[in-house]
Amino acid sequence: MQPKSLPGRRGNILVLIFCCIGILGLLIRGIYLIVTGIIGFDPGNISNLSAPLLGALAMLFCAALLLPATYYSIKRLIGKEILPGDIRPIKIWHALAIISIWIFVVILGAVLVDLFDYGWLLAAPMFLLGICLPIFTLIWVGAGGLPAGSRLRAWFVLGFGMIGGTVASVLLEYFLLGIALVVVGLLASSNPELRTILDQVQNQVLNAKGGDIQSLLTVLAPYLTNPIVILSILVFAAVIGPLIEETLKPAVIWFLGKRLLTPAEGFVLGILCGAGFAMLEGLMAASGATQMWGFALAGRAAASLMHITCSGLLGWGIASVQLQKRYGRLILVYLISISIHGLWNGSAIIAVYGALRTMVQGTQTDFLSMLFMVVGLITLILEFFLMLAVLPLMNYSLRRTAALRADGAPSDIISPARKSEPEAEQWIGS
Repeated sequence: MQPKSLPGRRGNILVLIFCCIGILGLLIRGIYLIVTGIIGFDPGNISNLSAPLLGALAMLFCAALLLPATYYSIKRLIGKEILPGDIRPIKIWHALAIISIWIFVVILGAVLVDLFDYGWLLAAPMFLLGICLPIFTLIWVGAGGLPAGSRLRAWFVLGFGMIGGTVASVLLEYFLLGIALVVVGLLASSNPELRTILDQVQNQVLNAKGGDIQSLLTVLAPYLTNPIVILSILVFAAVIGPLIEETLKPAVIWFLGKRLLTPAEGFVLGILCGAGFAMLEGLMAASGATQMWGFALAGRAAASLMHITCSGLLGWGIASVQLQKRYGRLILVYLISISIHGLWNGSAIIAVYGALRTMVQGTQTDFLSMLFMVVGLITLILEFFLMLAVLPLMNYSLRRTAALRADGAPSDIISPARKSEPEAEQWIGS
């Protein structure tokens, strides 16, 4: 038995190292935000302190979310038993109650932010709740009643999606952006007109009032509405970005796949990967949008649904390949996931593009600008309700198939367990 226990011990040591590095990195990032915020503090513009302090609070909160995986990995290493991480199915009244609380939190936070200069400080708890409540509710909707493995596995996968998936995606996207900037710089060096435009944009951005989003949009609107610029943004945000993120978000499931018992467990772990990614991304994005509090939190809730749905489908597809060699299913859900993600980003950009065209033209609103805004918004709304239906329907289908399998009926969605539960949990907890 000793040789079999070694891989589990090594795996749990790696989990512990990952969590410790993640916590340390988040704390360092939080301290950096606080220090830079204090150094750059302008007494005449109190609101410019909100983004770094709320960002630091977000880093502290995400570090706290890594503590359960740290605790369970230590518990596992000393030979203690770890309970399953399964949760009960959500009831309608649960969802309605949480939605009501979330709406109250968003409204209260918006009122506090607009009430006085330091309102964002009092609204900080609402900031966390405004991001977290939709994410944990979506986890409950998608994963309730389905197997998640041990609590260690569930918390680790959430942490991996939050730190591993997000950091890897950001680094790769920044690398590609860096290449693009180098290309633009080389073009500007041989094109004085382009260099003049870039210098002008840089000066206008630096001189924007307090660096807030509204001022930056006003300054950048004439450039962002350029067809070449908007096409480049669309290609990156609607094609390259989704390809990168949907590949890296659930990557950890490839390592867990052969240790899972059913594809349904892959669906749950995919949901957790997407939830972790949405958590860090949402907290980082919303921390700098206090001037558009309600819109920012509502937008992050919808984006969280997109991340969680796409990753859940991919987790199901990855586990299906590992357990059943269903490669066609994985290819299909991968194409669906990147299409959902790309259409979501593209629709948002088109709607913003229409709004920026209107901003540039002042009081004049042409048909094309209105068309962009309407088409973008309608597509976002339709996609939102489609994803809102997919998550509970997948959950219902997988739970129903599990019930049929328990009654002895054959299933092509949840395969028979290939190994005992202790063996399946050798790598990360039991």
